[in-house]
Amino acid sequence: MVPKHVLEELGLSKGDVITFERAERGVIIRKGKSPARRLEAVMSWNPKRTGTPEAVSPKEMKEIWKS
Repeated sequence: MVPKHVLEELGLSKGDVITFERAERGVIIRKGKSPARRLEAVMSWNPKRTGTPEAVSPKEMKEIWKS
């Protein structure tokens, strides 16, 4: 259970996502993004398309997926 003063300091409320990160001198607690908000961010991503796509051979595509 996270202490009330920590929740208030981080602006957290019931149902919010928090992340814990190990640090040299303890643990860092951060307010995380909810899965729904992350999905909304991805779904709203709309890159501007310019020019025409370059052709990529199957061999080049395999190399791309290896990295």
